[in-house]
Amino acid sequence: MNNNHVIIKSNKYGLIVILDEKLPFEELLKDIEDKFRESAKFFKNAKMAVTFRGRILNQVQEKQIVETIVSSCGLHILCIVDEDQNHEAFYKQVVEQAMEEKQKQDGQFYKGTLRAGQVLETENSIVILGDVNPGANVISKGNIVILGSLRGSAYAGATGNRNCFVAALVMKPIQVRVADKMARSAITKRVDIGEYRMDPKIAYVKDDHIHVKPISQETFGELSL
Repeated sequence: MNNNHVIIKSNKYGLIVILDEKLPFEELLKDIEDKFRESAKFFKNAKMAVTFRGRILNQVQEKQIVETIVSSCGLHILCIVDEDQNHEAFYKQVVEQAMEEKQKQDGQFYKGTLRAGQVLETENSIVILGDVNPGANVISKGNIVILGSLRGSAYAGATGNRNCFVAALVMKPIQVRVADKMARSAITKRVDIGEYRMDPKIAYVKDDHIHVKPISQETFGELSL
């Protein structure tokens, strides 16, 4: 199908979508859907900024177009850039800023088991969907939540924030640290293949010491979140 009502130009970080000025809006939406569906393999799961050119749009129309593009090809549109700022360097800047803000809001997830010698570092709070084995380390400037067993080492609040915490379904760490406070296991095992029952606990700082307690409403009440 020859669709000249919608023209797509792209760089590494952003898209310029040139829209027909005179085509009725509902027809334009259909052409946008067709155009991006044809290009789905090029854009799927990409994270980009977008500029609309050639037609004046109100906020409702912009929202409808963005929703149409996303549903047609799986592209993640992080923001809309004004037409006079649509060069690649600016796109790169706004995409990186948008991703940074999104990570601050959402935190991060890691799926898998961390094995001896592996180190996972993050700027934000992190949820680990797996185990942290002896000899593995997790370091976060925020909180650490392990939906598995912590048998390695975990360091939350790495920039000195004592309000952070470490939580795990099985809390058997070699070392757990929050900001400048540290607790160490009395028994250090290089290899730990033991089976432990689920016993969710949380480590946090209170009265200048690290406390490790079962997760409960009472415990949550002692946290300074």
